[in-house]
Amino acid sequence: MLSSIFAKSIWERRRSILWWVAGMVALAGVTVAFYPSIRDDAETFEDLFESFPSELLSVFGIEDAASLVTATGLVNSRLYAGIGPVILAVLGITIGTAAIAGEEDRGTLDLLLAQPVTRTQIVVEKFAAAAVLIGLVVVALFVTLLVLDPIVDLGFSVSGMFAANVTLGLFGLLFCALALAVGSATGNRGVTLGVSAGATAALFFVHGLAPLVDDIAWVAELTPFHWLQDPNPLANGLDVLAVLLFVVVTGGLVAVAIWGLNRRDIAS
Repeated sequence: MLSSIFAKSIWERRRSILWWVAGMVALAGVTVAFYPSIRDDAETFEDLFESFPSELLSVFGIEDAASLVTATGLVNSRLYAGIGPVILAVLGITIGTAAIAGEEDRGTLDLLLAQPVTRTQIVVEKFAAAAVLIGLVVVALFVTLLVLDPIVDLGFSVSGMFAANVTLGLFGLLFCALALAVGSATGNRGVTLGVSAGATAALFFVHGLAPLVDDIAWVAELTPFHWLQDPNPLANGLDVLAVLLFVVVTGGLVAVAIWGLNRRDIAS
């Protein structure tokens, strides 16, 4: 018998999280395996990437097409600026939505509330479990890169790989906290998914397209995608300001989730 909400939340996702881990490991493996082909024919690939519209590259956080022929540029464009953040955002939203709105949708939230636990404790333990689950995915990615780096000669530093994955994990946690806040405030699974997914898409396109317009270029700096990508932690190490922004915003959203759940009358 699981004796805590934290343990129960992890146990319920013990199978599905393995698929998320496998998918991220597979994405990293395919990306790294493709690099030697690019490295051996860098000029051809550079010409190809330069033929892409700059607007398209900008959406994925790529300022210079030539950087895509380097190991850092390729891995960043796939794992830390392209598909990787989408995977972590979707994972975070999925877990955050299920945490409160999902429980209420299934009619099990009132059973949790009948236990000798506070509403604040429910939110905190659900979020802590989410942190562990998201952490498993980024740890798997870190270990994969750590193993493949010397094999393919990527030239990454351990500190750079660590920093990139810590930042990616914080990125996923922020969107988890967003879904948790919306779900706690509304108790509606559909609304939570819609608002969280819509906000994520809006932030993605604002980050990619705002720099193309000089007057609003600064808006991109307010998005989590900018905090994830612009410091380039894979090459430059951990960025303290970016980490602080993620922690503060995520903490604020968890506080909203606590407030939202505590103020509502949960129907049986």
